[in-house]
Amino acid sequence: MATVVDDLFGFVLYLVGEPAVTRHLEVDYHAPVLLQRRYVLEARLERREGRKLFVEATGTDDAGNTAFTAKALFVVVPLQHFAGAAAGDPPVAP
Repeated sequence: MATVVDDLFGFVLYLVGEPAVTRHLEVDYHAPVLLQRRYVLEARLERREGRKLFVEATGTDDAGNTAFTAKALFVVVPLQHFAGAAAGDPPVAP
């Protein structure tokens, strides 16, 4: 679920319009999250403090029950941060 949520948060970052990296991610499970089931995922930017982006997400099952919630902190970085990684160089520290 953490991978799915991190990817979901990437769409929020796309809407923010600035590149950022995951600094912290936590997922709280309220019910079992089962394979081969559909869930509705919603994510939003909760607040911004300078370069820090605080995002939240919720996953609900078909009955509308909350299966999980998630929170993350992303840090806005310059685009060059990703250029070195593509060339095999270590990334620039956020």
